[in-house]
Amino acid sequence: MSESSPKEQQPIYCGTPKGAPVYYGAPQNGPSYGGGPVAPAYYGGAPYYYGGAGGEEESFIGAITFTRVLRVFAQRWISVLVFVLIGLVTSFAVYRISPTIYEARAEFSIDMRRRAAQNGANPLVDPDYGTTYEEVFNTRLSEWRGERIVAKIIQRYHANFPSSAAADDELAEMLENTVLEIQRRSRLIHILVRSRSPQLAANVANVYAQAIENFTDEDNKARCDKAVAQIHEQVERQRRADGKLVDELLKFRTENKVDNLRSEREILQQSLQKVTADVLQLETETTAAAEWVKVLRSAQETPEDFGALPSAVPRSTEIGQAYVDLQKCRMELNSLLTTFTKNHPDVRVKEKQIDVLKQQFAESVSRSLATAQGNLASLRNQLAVHQGNRESLTQKIAVTDQKIVYAESGLQRLEDEKVLSSELLKQLQQNENTARLAAEQSNEIVRVGNPAGVPGVPVLPNPTVIFASGVALSFAIGLLFILVMDHLEDTVVSLADVESRLSLKVLCVLPHVRRKKREEVARFITTNRYSQFAEAVAGLRNLLDSPRYRSASQVLLLMSTQPGEGKTITSCSLAVASAQAEKKTLLVDFDLRRPQLARVWDVALDEKTSFSHALSRGDGDFAALVRASGVDNLDVIASLPPEGVDPASVLGSKIVQDFFAWAREHYDRVVIDSPPYGLVGDVVMLSALADAVMIMCCPDRTHFTPVQHAVRNLAESGATVIGVVVNDVDVDGIGSGAVKKYGCYAYGYGYGAAARGSVNSDSDDPAESQVDPSVVDEE
Repeated sequence: MSESSPKEQQPIYCGTPKGAPVYYGAPQNGPSYGGGPVAPAYYGGAPYYYGGAGGEEESFIGAITFTRVLRVFAQRWISVLVFVLIGLVTSFAVYRISPTIYEARAEFSIDMRRRAAQNGANPLVDPDYGTTYEEVFNTRLSEWRGERIVAKIIQRYHANFPSSAAADDELAEMLENTVLEIQRRSRLIHILVRSRSPQLAANVANVYAQAIENFTDEDNKARCDKAVAQIHEQVERQRRADGKLVDELLKFRTENKVDNLRSEREILQQSLQKVTADVLQLETETTAAAEWVKVLRSAQETPEDFGALPSAVPRSTEIGQAYVDLQKCRMELNSLLTTFTKNHPDVRVKEKQIDVLKQQFAESVSRSLATAQGNLASLRNQLAVHQGNRESLTQKIAVTDQKIVYAESGLQRLEDEKVLSSELLKQLQQNENTARLAAEQSNEIVRVGNPAGVPGVPVLPNPTVIFASGVALSFAIGLLFILVMDHLEDTVVSLADVESRLSLKVLCVLPHVRRKKREEVARFITTNRYSQFAEAVAGLRNLLDSPRYRSASQVLLLMSTQPGEGKTITSCSLAVASAQAEKKTLLVDFDLRRPQLARVWDVALDEKTSFSHALSRGDGDFAALVRASGVDNLDVIASLPPEGVDPASVLGSKIVQDFFAWAREHYDRVVIDSPPYGLVGDVVMLSALADAVMIMCCPDRTHFTPVQHAVRNLAESGATVIGVVVNDVDVDGIGSGAVKKYGCYAYGYGYGAAARGSVNSDSDDPAESQVDPSVVDEE
């Protein structure tokens, strides 16, 4: 690769680290990015220790960051909810068993106004209780809480509430615990009385306020009464005179019945309006009836000039039909005269018919005229009656108006006298009040303000305080609990966790791939070079080929802290990606106890070509072990199951070192698939022979403590851990700082119980897995 640009020299990593990322390499005026010799097992020239730089130990809840708290809460909110519910239940229990106390609040005010003596004399301040309300309150407080006032309160309480069952001792105890407090920057004083009975608390508070008012007024009452005695007598005299006027006004209204007269006048006016309307209607009907009579007389006198009649005319239909018949007969006569003479029999018969019809027409008109004349006479009689009623009502209204004018004038006179009397009484009352106020200028006046109402809500126990405190405390305890559990469970959840807690870079994030078998996933990028998974592996390859890692990426060891984290698939994928980049690559199966590559790459082996058996024999002809993978530039060295082979002894022999030397000489890149760290000690020996070590991490499966332990031990053994490869991730979750873990296949490796894994993981052993590897992992 050519010399990199300044942009390429910038740090390359995934995720959002909480602290500064740590890079490997010896310092050269700062951290080395691959430009100088590599110092094994060191980061930035200083040894790597568990917990990050300085070896600071984490607290029992781990690092407290806003992102971590949100992430843990989103994962374990049900636990917090359980704590909150427990807190609510506990708060409810405390609320139920606590005694119910009610507090009644009465209020009174104190006025400390002084009347200055005339001619510049000293103010009347006898007795002198101070010059401020606070001084007066503090001075009076001892008197208001003394035995004398307590006795008055108890006496007044029994007088006001004779049916109360409260004993004197109970009342005395309540009064002893009663609080009197002055409101700041005011002259208001509050009396706070508490009791289990709300009614008793309100009654005692009100009696207390009344007793203080009466106690203070006793010294002022005599002098004030004497000062206003004379004007008070005038007020009473004027009040009696005003009452007398009220009686006279009521008597006048009763005798003259002004209201009745007004009602009577209104009724008469309404009747007059109705009679007037009837008169107008009758006049209209009389005029029409007279016109009908005139028309009927004209028709009776000259039938030849008769025309149409209104339908309202009596017998108008009968008259009209008779007239039509007469005219018809005349027309027939005229028709006959055009043919015959007047003496013709037919003409004579028709003339007789005309005479008969004339007689019928005349009789109809006569009957209609008689009816119309009768109607006209009736209407005229009704009109005369209504006109008389109208005149009578008009006269009654005039008489009533005269009575009302007389009554209203008398009533107005009495009302004016009443107004004058009320104004005089009001003035005298104002004078009395002025004189009383002047007399009270030298007194300290106490007046009850707002009386105590019966409290409906107890002050103790306070549900708001109890439940709010219970919820807040339980929420805090629940949050602390889930943080502790999250720290104790020690499971990788987010990329930020890896970089902050392990101080290791996330080199690559491999997305989840849905395939039926491990062999398909391991060779996935050979046929899907543009998939997300292939792009991620290519990104890891490019990072290793960059100037920063180029000198330490010829021999790469992929390891995990437990089985099923995908190191075999990642090793195969990285080897394929390196081969696709025209690098001569060797993929070695150093998992001698449970080799997988022979099955993944469908390689036929026997004991002569098995890598583990060759190492056991001390056979140095490594070229004879190389098998073609079917991928250009990629060779595979695989092993058979270790029957009759002791992997621990083999890995500790010199033949392994010779193999690494041979591989470095013949290949551009060597990718080693190692056994899980912790189950066996093979990784420690292999890591010292590799240029760099990459640790596999599977979200919600990998634990921090084993990884930290492995990193520390590998660093102490001389290995170079360059970072972490996060496997089997839902890439949609990376933006939020959390990663989603799909289900994993597990294999026991012969050392413990089976664990779950993904199709990106290493095992598909149906004997020790919970899921058959031949079945698709569908969501």
